[in-house]
Amino acid sequence: MLSNDIAEDISFIYKDLLGDKYSNEDASKIVINEFLNDLDDDEITTFWLSLALIQWKLGRLQEDVKTKALHIIESGIDLEHWEEDLKVKKKREVVLLKLKDQLNSPQPETKKVRKHFVSETKLKAKDAISYQLKSGDFIILKVIGIIVDWTGNRYPLFELCDWKGKNIPSREAINKLKLKKEIYSVNGQISNKIAIFTSGKRDDPTKRMNLVAEDVNIVMDMEIPYTLISWKEFDEYLSANYNFK
Repeated sequence: MLSNDIAEDISFIYKDLLGDKYSNEDASKIVINEFLNDLDDDEITTFWLSLALIQWKLGRLQEDVKTKALHIIESGIDLEHWEEDLKVKKKREVVLLKLKDQLNSPQPETKKVRKHFVSETKLKAKDAISYQLKSGDFIILKVIGIIVDWTGNRYPLFELCDWKGKNIPSREAINKLKLKKEIYSVNGQISNKIAIFTSGKRDDPTKRMNLVAEDVNIVMDMEIPYTLISWKEFDEYLSANYNFK
């Protein structure tokens, strides 16, 4: 029940600062200053509970943060936000008591936090790329556009062409390709949109992909829904959903 947008934002920014070699004290101050002025009373309790939890997990729990979190739990302030639904309130109480025990227990050894990896791409909208499958055959994907998320990641959103072969088709031929249908498509549904990000330095697709055409025709738009996966998951995804091997 501590898993919400505020908790995720706190965790990301706090760990990102630690990864950038900020001290625990400085990272905490920055997070506190950034959040507290913009939160309402309901959200402030979530903020302190979430910050205490992520600090404890990383072996970096500060006494002042712990004190604020325990005060929120012991005073019942947080539970006042759940008065309209007694079942949810009871569940929340169980979660808070568990958190209290956790914060009072010996925390893990201080964990090293790595610098946040930012996924980047040189591709642009209307690019067509070839991607070499493990079998040696190639497939063709076209870039619908580039997604930029709130963490700074940039990665392409693709539509998948219904083609597999050894010899890369021309730009004119690529423009005429239909989109690949999923194996379990409903009512002949065409290919799902696929957003693919680089998950780390070892997740490098460049040796298996090449830009083969620019300014090609695009069928789909940038709107959700779409599937989000990493490049290292891509081959398995293609095999399971499109029978591309």
